[in-house]
Amino acid sequence: MNNQTVKSAANEANATYRSGAAARLSGVPVETLRVWERRYGVTDPSRSERGQRQYSFEDVRRLGLIKQLVDAGNSIGAVAHLDLQQLLAMLSAVANLPAAKSQVQLSNGMLRIALVGVMLRQSLINLDPDQSKLSLVQTAFNLKQAPMQLKDVKVDVMVVEQGELTAPEEQIPLLGLAQQACQATAVLILYRFASSDAIRQLRLAGFHVARIPADMLEIDHLCRVAMARALTLAEQQGRMGRVKKNGMRPVDAARNKKSNLIPARLLDDEHLTHIAKFATSIHCECPRHLVDLLQMLTSFERYSAQCENRNEEDASLHRDLHYTAAHARSALEQALVRVAQAEGIQY
Repeated sequence: MNNQTVKSAANEANATYRSGAAARLSGVPVETLRVWERRYGVTDPSRSERGQRQYSFEDVRRLGLIKQLVDAGNSIGAVAHLDLQQLLAMLSAVANLPAAKSQVQLSNGMLRIALVGVMLRQSLINLDPDQSKLSLVQTAFNLKQAPMQLKDVKVDVMVVEQGELTAPEEQIPLLGLAQQACQATAVLILYRFASSDAIRQLRLAGFHVARIPADMLEIDHLCRVAMARALTLAEQQGRMGRVKKNGMRPVDAARNKKSNLIPARLLDDEHLTHIAKFATSIHCECPRHLVDLLQMLTSFERYSAQCENRNEEDASLHRDLHYTAAHARSALEQALVRVAQAEGIQY
């Protein structure tokens, strides 16, 4: 190993990232990262002289893997303190891949990529091979031409450069055709400007979305995060397919055991306000706490009902949330009535 290679490896190992960069690379929003650190001690970043958090390269890798496992249904408490190798092994099991293959794809192995867009092409070509293991095998000028220009090219990740994300409903079918043409396992969409709704729609469609990084080396890590998410999503869809063959989804099966009707409110806002005021004059604070919970559940119930007019997959999710919130609210209302009667509170 020559001196330059040793130096590059040392620079990578010693690299530090501020909160924004660590969040962007790992896919964990800064707000979520703060909560995970405060409640679960998921990382213990060092501090700069000015008190700013500084995350190591390994911190960022761990956070990215933890995010994949949480997205796959694992609780953050169960994975927060696992080391890098344990996370890789667990993600390998989730994706139903041999551990060796998973580590190559999700860690440091060579990734073949196709690029849609021309602005990043030269920057990707010029990446230092000692620091990045991305191999650019084909480029398409834009999404409309990508299905033809990427035809019969087999890659791991299709990287799509989009200056602005403005019409996801038009871009999603084109992205699907381009991905199919180059047989990409994952799609990474890099943007400069985008609305939160556009980002959300693209992520719901199964694509990994991130802002174009200032440091092109970050694209390497983003590609690996996109690969991990795609593999996890594929396994989840496989499980759902097996469930459908058996007749119905778990949610549908559970719902068939009870009424689909949304229970009417037993206590309206005026009743809740009266009980809360009365509760302040008695020793037990259970009525007030139940009122707080009911007010939150009722608000969420209304919110989830209003979300039902989006795409079908999202609408199905919010119908279930609305149904679940309504039944939880009904059970708590009955509990509050029992408590109010026991405490002699008139309503």
